[in-house]
Amino acid sequence: MVTEHFTGEGLKGVQVRLVKDSIERETVITAWNGKYELYLERGYDYQVWFSRNDMVTKHVRIDAREIPLYPDVPFFEMDLQMTAVEWVEGFDFSTFEEPVALAEYKHSVRNLNWNTDFTDRRRTELARVMIYYERHLTAKRKAAKTGGGNEAAPKKRKKVDF
Repeated sequence: MVTEHFTGEGLKGVQVRLVKDSIERETVITAWNGKYELYLERGYDYQVWFSRNDMVTKHVRIDAREIPLYPDVPFFEMDLQMTAVEWVEGFDFSTFEEPVALAEYKHSVRNLNWNTDFTDRRRTELARVMIYYERHLTAKRKAAKTGGGNEAAPKKRKKVDF
């Protein structure tokens, strides 16, 4: 499911692109409630990209290369909920060029799981970016209410390691 970051409402019309071993394989569009469904095969490395013209593009990586030829279960089911935010001119979204999450097969539990260490590191960085994003939106709205003509354009931030 793809939802709007602030309201949690499902987003219609989001492109969900499946890239399998660096080759684009499939694109689906979210329904009125933000839902979509994809099927992945074992033995490949995937990226799942989420984009819409007015939203920031994000993606996750799912490494299914280590799933055994004869796994304990015939398939693994994963819920992947992505939140989306509106694209705002002048804001640095470069942190979203990296995957926001990583899933991989873990032999110890014989399942495809989210890599919580990776996700926790990214979550910290993404949370900081979202704080700046909210401040940017607030300043932009305030400038629009007051006429905004005298406000200086926001400076593009450089990528900072957190």
